[in-house]
Amino acid sequence: MNQAEELKKSILKWGTKGEIRDKIHIPENATNYGYDRIFGKYLNETVEEILIEEPYLKDFYHFCNLIMFCELAVTHCRNLKCIKVTTNKDPSPNSEQIKHLNSITESLAKQNVLLYIDFTESLHDRQVLLSNGYVVKIGRGLNYFKPLANKLSLGAFNFNFRECRETNVDIFFCPENYKADNK
Repeated sequence: MNQAEELKKSILKWGTKGEIRDKIHIPENATNYGYDRIFGKYLNETVEEILIEEPYLKDFYHFCNLIMFCELAVTHCRNLKCIKVTTNKDPSPNSEQIKHLNSITESLAKQNVLLYIDFTESLHDRQVLLSNGYVVKIGRGLNYFKPLANKLSLGAFNFNFRECRETNVDIFFCPENYKADNK
């Protein structure tokens, strides 16, 4: 937990500084906006830690989206050591939130990636912070995909085929923190 807290402190200082590197508008019903298109060029061997601030991890599809992102990160970030997820605690008495997060934690551990979970009650903004200095802010967080009308259709596993909800993506780079992390 100490490592997770240190990660949070170092990453949070990035969030208020930096320059915009890219702005992407995802139109309603657009396709070909899978996580690889949004995050792919920023996920590389320089990323060792990722902080995901995603307030809404409650429904099963939220966890599927998180897994899709984690798969991309583990595939592209060969030096990835840990992912920290900050989310709101699901108050529902029948919630399976903890069960699903524990399952993802176990799965990532098999890839030698630690998953830390931090619960809060007030998180609203969504962003993904990468230890290489990039901050990706998505208006809808990881949950910008529409559900499929038919579960056995293109888009079930490759989200580039999935229709999206309209949202904006802002990508920042914080160069002074990038240099400090790579001395």
